[in-house]
Amino acid sequence: MRPHKSNSQALQLQSVSLNSTGYYICEVNTDSPPFKAVKGEAYMEVIEPPRDEPKITGEEKIYATGDILALNCTSGFSYPAARLQWFINNVPIDPDSEVLHLSSRGLHSTRSSLRLELYPLHIADGRIEVKCVSLVTTSPLVRTPFVDTRTTKIYVQGHGNLLSASLSLLLINLLQHLLLKRD
Repeated sequence: MRPHKSNSQALQLQSVSLNSTGYYICEVNTDSPPFKAVKGEAYMEVIEPPRDEPKITGEEKIYATGDILALNCTSGFSYPAARLQWFINNVPIDPDSEVLHLSSRGLHSTRSSLRLELYPLHIADGRIEVKCVSLVTTSPLVRTPFVDTRTTKIYVQGHGNLLSASLSLLLINLLQHLLLKRD
């Protein structure tokens, strides 16, 4: 590493690698009497954000109430590994699984799977908005955190039948009432 475009307030390093993460000490000495030295220490973290947005795969053309929405979201390669978050109509949804893949240069790709049974509340105006957000962040040791956020959004058609869902709830309530009445 050698200084480049440095000034009295900042030191810019070139040719850093993922292994360059760590604590750095910078010491400045005056060149005339009285000789003084000033020293500072800081933690530096090297990250490599993904080059692309996450990719959602597995979607069907049309879904209906009761169908299973089964999708995968895969992040681009990054360091550290991306965390993936799912949203259905802007509501966060927990994934069913998350798998980490390694590349040859020490980079990671994350794949998250989502399986969700669709209810009428998921289908708004005949469509479902599915979003996958990829987050790559520095660790809490860094004074000024860096966050790389990338989003992929898809829309799929949906046909919800509120009447059938309401009838199902009505039947369940009626059966419960009849069973309680028998006791």
